[in-house]
Amino acid sequence: MNISVTHAASVKFSESGACLMVPLYQGELPLNATLLDPAHELVLQAQADRGVLTGKAGQCAYLPVTEAPYSGVLILGAGERAKLTPEGLRRAAGAAAKALTENRITSLVLDVSHFPELPVDALLEGIILGQYDFDAYRSKRDGAPPRLAEFTVALAEGAEVNAPQKACELAALACFSANGARHLANTPPNEMTPAALAEFAEGIARDSGCECTVLEERQMETLGMNALLAVGRGSAQDSKLIVLRHHVSNDLKTIAIVGKGVTFDTGGISIKPAADMHEMKYDMCGAAAVLCAMMTIVELRPAINVICVVPSVENMPSGMAARPGDILRAYNGKTIEVRNTDAEGRLILADAMAYTADKYKPDVMVDLATLTGACVVALGHNAAGLFSNNETLSQELAAAGEATGERVWSMPLWDEHGEMLKSPHADLSNVGPRWGGAISAASFLSNFIGDTPAWAHLDIAGTAWGASHQPHLSADHASGFGVRLLVKWILDQAGQG
Repeated sequence: MNISVTHAASVKFSESGACLMVPLYQGELPLNATLLDPAHELVLQAQADRGVLTGKAGQCAYLPVTEAPYSGVLILGAGERAKLTPEGLRRAAGAAAKALTENRITSLVLDVSHFPELPVDALLEGIILGQYDFDAYRSKRDGAPPRLAEFTVALAEGAEVNAPQKACELAALACFSANGARHLANTPPNEMTPAALAEFAEGIARDSGCECTVLEERQMETLGMNALLAVGRGSAQDSKLIVLRHHVSNDLKTIAIVGKGVTFDTGGISIKPAADMHEMKYDMCGAAAVLCAMMTIVELRPAINVICVVPSVENMPSGMAARPGDILRAYNGKTIEVRNTDAEGRLILADAMAYTADKYKPDVMVDLATLTGACVVALGHNAAGLFSNNETLSQELAAAGEATGERVWSMPLWDEHGEMLKSPHADLSNVGPRWGGAISAASFLSNFIGDTPAWAHLDIAGTAWGASHQPHLSADHASGFGVRLLVKWILDQAGQG
């Protein structure tokens, strides 16, 4: 995407005729726009007089025009001025994205010369996320609908342009990566296998020059990753452990991001109900998030070391599958009694996290996983559960979540929750009592962080797909949750946020 932030007097409309976008706060008429032709303003004012235009958040009105430097005017309802937030503007822009697509607009000029307070990067995020559509498997007759290719921001004379230019460029990069994560997650499980995830990671390494290592089953067996291997044992698809490494200097802080990569989850022998099982292709949304966040990080090359680790398996029932009652010895030597084979994400993360802590000695580790239905019950689709052994890390992730609209909510992690995982036959059981399931799952993971000083677990089961009341994130698609949050947090850690 070609992004340009300039002063209104310097705007040049494309020859094909760009669309002019003008914000409107609720109840604040007449329109304020330097580039809007007075004749078109009169037409729009007439619509406002009839109550068609109100400025309500997300309300859009498109006026095609002729004999003007622009081909049409799109009014974006920004809602009440006092209630404006970046996330509110993302959602409003998500509604505008549909109007842009329907009118086949590829070039947009946003006139904010009278709206210096508007976070234009958030508006651009809403458009890019809102125009995403997973159409790779549809029979196309008319071709894919056009997407926005040129985005120009028109500021008041004398306004500073460098900061909003950089903010918009970063926003676009992070959102394209988030859409990449959505594409990975939406891809059907017959094609999105552990091997396909590994190939994607290898592609990131080829394009960026970062280091990529993929451990095969025999290597993992030698290392003692018996928990991870047990989950994938019932599948014809080979399990993988994928590692991407952005290394700058041994003197710099090292962050590890770990993502659950169950490319399809039947539940194994503890098989899930048939209803909605097709959604279990989304059980690798944590993996998609960390891989695509890493895709952005290796392009930006921040002054910080980042390790991205993805344990990837397919959880299937077969004569080779793990059974309830099996006892597994994990990479760090801890033994785990399997009480439920559908509590598989924590098993693959256990080996991946223990291996990461042992081999790379990160200063901070953050894992993302569609781990528990209990977290969806607790928080719905509006926030991810945050569990951590470090209050500073919790606050940093919460701040990044608020900034990006990918909210997290801190949950307790007390010693009593660890007691819920006692097994009479092994060091741990992989499930505890029904109540507090999201917390006991996080408590289980805490046994595999080694000496890592700061660790956080994000349970994204409720936010990875099924987003509702968010026009920029279709409920029909994966959301890409976590990509923008991680990018923001990592850049902040590198002092480049």
